[in-house]
Amino acid sequence: MSYLHTPRLVFTGDFLSDVSTVNNDPAHYNNQTFIPDFQKPGQGSTNGWWNPEGGAIFDFRHCLVKQISFPDGKNTADPAADIAIGQIVMGSEGRPTGKMVDIDPDAQMYSALWCVQITICTADNELLFQGDLETTSFRDIQMRQTDGAPNNGQALGATWTSVLKNITWGAKANQSRFLSLLRNTTQENKLSVNMNAFGYYYAHNDGRFSMGRILGSIGPYFSNEPITFAPTRRMYGVYIPKGRTTYFSTCNFLVEQEARRVTIDLGACLPVVNSIGTIDLGVPLYLAICKSSLSFAPDAKNPACYVPLQELVEIGEVKYVNGNDWISITGGVISFDNIPYERMKLLEDHQLVLVTPVQGQSDRFLVIAREAVDGLVARAEEFVLRIDCHETKKVKFHAYQWGRPLSGATITTKMQPPTPDTPLGPQNPISIIYGNNFPQDGLSYDSSVTTGSDGTAEIFIHGNPIHSPRHYIDGQIYMFDYSLNSVDPAFGTENIIVHLRDEFETIQNPVWGDIQPIMIQYGNLYPIMSRYIATFADPEALIEKKNIFIFAFSRSIEDTMHMPVTRDLSEGKRQTILNWFNNPVVRTDEKSVSHQLTSRHSNPTPSDTPLTDNQRKYKEAVKAKNGSLPAFPAIENLFEN
Repeated sequence: MSYLHTPRLVFTGDFLSDVSTVNNDPAHYNNQTFIPDFQKPGQGSTNGWWNPEGGAIFDFRHCLVKQISFPDGKNTADPAADIAIGQIVMGSEGRPTGKMVDIDPDAQMYSALWCVQITICTADNELLFQGDLETTSFRDIQMRQTDGAPNNGQALGATWTSVLKNITWGAKANQSRFLSLLRNTTQENKLSVNMNAFGYYYAHNDGRFSMGRILGSIGPYFSNEPITFAPTRRMYGVYIPKGRTTYFSTCNFLVEQEARRVTIDLGACLPVVNSIGTIDLGVPLYLAICKSSLSFAPDAKNPACYVPLQELVEIGEVKYVNGNDWISITGGVISFDNIPYERMKLLEDHQLVLVTPVQGQSDRFLVIAREAVDGLVARAEEFVLRIDCHETKKVKFHAYQWGRPLSGATITTKMQPPTPDTPLGPQNPISIIYGNNFPQDGLSYDSSVTTGSDGTAEIFIHGNPIHSPRHYIDGQIYMFDYSLNSVDPAFGTENIIVHLRDEFETIQNPVWGDIQPIMIQYGNLYPIMSRYIATFADPEALIEKKNIFIFAFSRSIEDTMHMPVTRDLSEGKRQTILNWFNNPVVRTDEKSVSHQLTSRHSNPTPSDTPLTDNQRKYKEAVKAKNGSLPAFPAIENLFEN
């Protein structure tokens, strides 16, 4: 089962992501060179970027249930057909909202949703159901807006896949035939959910600052399914029109042999011309089965691949509608029912393709997207990890062929090589930006594993002691590539991202000097806390609000009130801070344990080094120009650049 199974509902609307952007820039982590201008709004990557006072809030806005689908294949968007249609989809009620955070400034392409609730209720606030979203990071980042996002500023889109757990069903749900079916079909009191996000505004235009569009689908969940991705087959875009990086990217599709049905999710990949999801393709699209195996890769120099009509067995036309009404109602999810038996049989071991006829040539089709060679898919369940030194975490892989679990498959895992440091220079006069993936022995891991009869296999990643390889940023980022040995060369590898935190032994009776650098850094990076809660550089101000901090630092990482919102502290540092708040000692004359750990570096840290001429000139230039900063090197990021 997955979010593409029935019974299924589609909701669409907006999402709010009020992220803080001071922490987008690695140079801002250097306490020694931090200046107040870094907490001011800027253009692009200047000053504190576009939203320095963000609070990491994630919430739903103007979202409604637009369409429901039944097991017999019937869809309806008519509110008279079922009370579920047209109802409000919102976040938590009676508690703080969920959070959206990155794992690290050097890994901004993995923004995760924490502590998010999804609630569906009537306009009279009568509950239909509510559930807690299992923490998940987005995947399948791809270009969405063909206009280049001149109004909103972000042309990319991405997908969150997860489950809703701890479902509470309201009494009103009993009046919905659809919801009764969904409740009776799903297992473990969970629901499968997928959300495609795009059209995000970090530009202050159109009254949509910090908002974007979201297309959501909710369906049944069955035991032992993966959580962070759908156990479906996948197609990949292979056509690159001139002047673009992509045209159609990755999508999920589900083949149900008994129901003789194929369901495809185009909500994450159909090109749109603007931030509200307007479709203007102007060409017919068809799903088809290719009789011969296709293995060509996307190629900007040779962007087109054609197949003759006789090589294709049609599934059906993708009857999208230009404009934004169609995608807002369907979420881009389309089902093809009553497919002839012989075509379903062929689809058991042949590639699905998305094609369009070549103008003026009725017997020739352009391939826009195709399934992987041999229908292979391998994905990691836990693909974003936070690990303390001496801690071991598991990564579970799922391998499929033609949508069925693949046993005996070898999956290899390899750490990427170290990336170089960026030295001080005209474009970055403040701090050295340190590279990633070093020291290479910071993590121990299994380099290969073989799947069992259920198509799954596990590896274990262990954190070894490291001591601030990035000097002023805690820990290190490691990126792993993984793939089946027979991976389709067109689509390469997928990744696992790990934040290994610095080794830090909990201090039972800390003094202010032990936590001072950490607290000052948080105050720098999250001005909303320093300005509205307490000055983090002032221990007396923190003591005055100590009960608030004791509450926040003692919460579970799965609690929306957990502190810090970035969730990047090791357990040793978090507990040390908590110990200080429980017995605050304001004394800085002792050499703290944290200083002793930092001093193990073979090279002095920038925080121990006097300002260079470049840095002094930079500060003077900032004052002279009213806080405008020269641009830092661009850091690609979906919703936080």
